Amino acid sequence: MRPLLIKGAPAVMQDLRELYSDEQKIKQIEACLMSYLASMEKEMTLSEKDEEEQDPTVLLWLLYFISYHFMWRRDYNQSLAFVNRAIEHTPTLLELYTLKGKIYQKAGDITTAAKMFEEARLLDTADRAINAYSALYQAKAGDTTRGDEIMAIFFADCGYESSVHDNQCLWFETTMGRAFLRKKDYRNALK
Repeated sequence: MRPLLIKGAPAVMQDLRELYSDEQKIKQIEACLMSYLASMEKEMTLSEKDEEEQDPTVLLWLLYFISYHFMWRRDYNQSLAFVNRAIEHTPTLLELYTLKGKIYQKAGDITTAAKMFEEARLLDTADRAINAYSALYQAKAGDTTRGDEIMAIFFADCGYESSVHDNQCLWFETTMGRAFLRKKDYRNALK
């Protein structure tokens, strides 16, 4: 974990995910992450034995990893506290807003999750992947109009008339269909 933390590889937490089925390993990961944090806050090193200070981005990614850790432990309050600290550290990193959106989604607040993904999208409007996620979360939150508007951004520069269906975005059409069915007036939407 240490070399990937220094390198700033956000995927390291995905690599550790399979260890989260064993309570003993979860405790070891948490102890390691929290000891790194204590050392970074005190000396800007990952351990007391280190002689060289770490770059401030190491603290940023450490907060990101700790937030993921608590999200997987289903401690959403702790997870939000750490992601918010990371956002205070570097408010322009869109991965922090997408993580915050995932936390809200797991906690059952899809509307706030959609707002976080939209905030991330606005940090980099040229990123098609984050545009797609934002559109998806808008639809999941029931704002089908906004989801459709965001997806239309993909096709605005095609030079010809194009649609979600033409570009085989079945995942979005399915999500939009489910969103319409969840609405109270779904019978009117189907007419």
